Amino acid sequence: MTLEEIVRFAQVKITPEQAAERLKKGKSLAEIVNEQGGYYFVGGREGNCGLRQEREAESRKQLKIALKRLIPIQGIPFLRMAAITGALAAFNSPAGDDIDLLIITSRSRTWTTYLFLRLWRRFGHNPDICFNIFLTEGDLVFRNENLFFAREILGSLPVFNNGAFEDFVGANPWVFDIFPSFFADPVRQEYKLPLSPRWRRRQRRLEFLLAGPLGDLLELLARKAQSRILINAAPDAAMNARRNRIKLHKHDNRSPILDRYEQRCQEVIGRYRENAKLETKPTD
Repeated sequence: MTLEEIVRFAQVKITPEQAAERLKKGKSLAEIVNEQGGYYFVGGREGNCGLRQEREAESRKQLKIALKRLIPIQGIPFLRMAAITGALAAFNSPAGDDIDLLIITSRSRTWTTYLFLRLWRRFGHNPDICFNIFLTEGDLVFRNENLFFAREILGSLPVFNNGAFEDFVGANPWVFDIFPSFFADPVRQEYKLPLSPRWRRRQRRLEFLLAGPLGDLLELLARKAQSRILINAAPDAAMNARRNRIKLHKHDNRSPILDRYEQRCQEVIGRYRENAKLETKPTD
């Protein structure tokens, strides 16, 4: 990780200057955390620096392609935000990886938006684009307040945003309790969909047509039909489908990831404490 990334995702309040001083000053820490070419890593894992550079370069190429492919979603009715998440948002995506999206819709139109996005994905030949989470403007609060979701929220790339992303973060202030030193990365904020007046006009027309009773009926039918389709297609998947929220995960990796992270933290902390004891042990 770079120094800025360490600060952004530190679970303590710290400034970049304090972090730099701490990383250089502590002998016990220096024996565990090394630096190479501006990247900090746990000792013995210097190979990750080269892998990081390769995947970051690959991710930036994928993001440029993804932004072009995603331009038509500006025409999807009631879409208020689409954010890239996962490995691609972290600039850690290998070639051929999927594009994961977190979606926010307008109130009472979650399933309509999902229907149109599925049609666009199918007929637009975009099988590698995955819609993992759908939220509505009226229900943006995440109940699972943990490290995994805090990292996903703050690490996402809102490539299409009508102000919903700011509302989303504001509705989940607990993310800053987990990452109290977080600050936005201006380079990451440059990844936006090029504005398409043609697709935005189509969005407005569809929203006008589906704003009243016709839209209410379509929302109801879309929810009932697609709920059955999802359950039949993946009965064992980690899925949560409600009126205003859809979570779709073929495999729920939250617990394994958090467990492995906690295990690795304890291993590194144990090594640090052992080195600190040796450092303070009086010599004869």
